[in-house]
Amino acid sequence: MRHLVRGIGGGPLLWALAASACRSGVDRPGEASTAARVLSASEWSGDEGLAAAGDSLDAATLLVPKEAWVLHIGDSFVDASFKQNLAPRFRGVGARYVVRSTTATYTTTWAYSPELDAMLARRPALVVVTLGANEFDITSPEQHARPIEIIARKIARAGASCVWTSPPMWTADTGIVQVIHDHCAPCLFFDSDAVLGGLSSNERGGDRIHPNKQGGGRWAAAFWDWLTRHRDPAQGPWALTPFERR
Repeated sequence: MRHLVRGIGGGPLLWALAASACRSGVDRPGEASTAARVLSASEWSGDEGLAAAGDSLDAATLLVPKEAWVLHIGDSFVDASFKQNLAPRFRGVGARYVVRSTTATYTTTWAYSPELDAMLARRPALVVVTLGANEFDITSPEQHARPIEIIARKIARAGASCVWTSPPMWTADTGIVQVIHDHCAPCLFFDSDAVLGGLSSNERGGDRIHPNKQGGGRWAAAFWDWLTRHRDPAQGPWALTPFERR
């Protein structure tokens, strides 16, 4: 069921960087439900035990072949000094970085997007999803579980690795972040607020919602650090090691 809600002037921002293997919607036999085991967003940061492995990767190991290109989709938060700071980092490891972002779009928009289908047909090696900010205030966020699953499964069928980044929130949401976390498997989930500790008022633009140059820069740096440490080059150019085993 599509649930259209009020859009944010510039579109949603990635809830960047606390990656977790998002729930597939069905718990494995013998496991407790995700809701029972995930107590707070801070548990999604996923850095424990990975620093040593990530720090051991040298510059040559981080380089990727040109054909292993990266697709970044989402709303206006992508454009809020996030893509601008990620682009040179992806170029620095040899990756082509392609962005498709549209202001005031939703998970429901992208789940049924012909443009997304066309881009995935070109076989990206990694897809970064930055969606959810425009859905922060909906009263029934669980209605968006199905579109979230559709997006994640389309990416998986294209053979790409995937990270879903949440937007650095400017106010309390009514549950969309948890719904994304629970339903975006096999994408990893990157919780921006858990990693950044939130953005300060001087890290947001004039609308007090989107990150400004300073906030977007810190967000992108944190995401890139996390992405680098979760890469597993032995398994593929953009293969990622999930920290949350469910």
